[in-house]
Amino acid sequence: MARKKHLLKSDPIADLEAQINADFNSVINKTHRSLSTKTHSPVWTGFFASSWKVATTGIKPKDDARDFAPWKSIRKQETIDFFNRKPSTRPTNPTIRIRYPNKRTFNIKRPVFIGNRAKHAAYALESGKIQNFIQGRLGKIIRDTMKEKKTKGRIFLQARQSPSLTGRKSPSAGYTELNL
Repeated sequence: MARKKHLLKSDPIADLEAQINADFNSVINKTHRSLSTKTHSPVWTGFFASSWKVATTGIKPKDDARDFAPWKSIRKQETIDFFNRKPSTRPTNPTIRIRYPNKRTFNIKRPVFIGNRAKHAAYALESGKIQNFIQGRLGKIIRDTMKEKKTKGRIFLQARQSPSLTGRKSPSAGYTELNL
């Protein structure tokens, strides 16, 4: 009976699921942080790179940079390209700040959406940076994070001995340490 109680306390499936969920949340957080950079998101004013959000439902792009500080104060700068006679309007002071930090813990059993709240998200995707991130960096994040972890503790195997014929009431047990 004591052996049965010991088995009930140990739940390797729950332990494995907890580890998978922890790794899943780590992938989500690393992806969110990576997308919120100049390296992996197109940056004009910084509003798009700042507007990534993680949720359990789809994210609708409905935020306009002109409604949020400091992006509403970033002005397009007019300079003349003398060779083509066209004005260049690229802002010189883009600002990236994560507007929607992820504070939630997600479960692998439910879908998770990572999307952008900027109204101009569809246009920003034309640069190709997001596609390159998905095809390259995201796979590396998943491979590096979602892998089997080595145990940090020591594991002991117990070898039970049957009662001897000499009449001892409590059999002795031997232990062997496994180094993994």
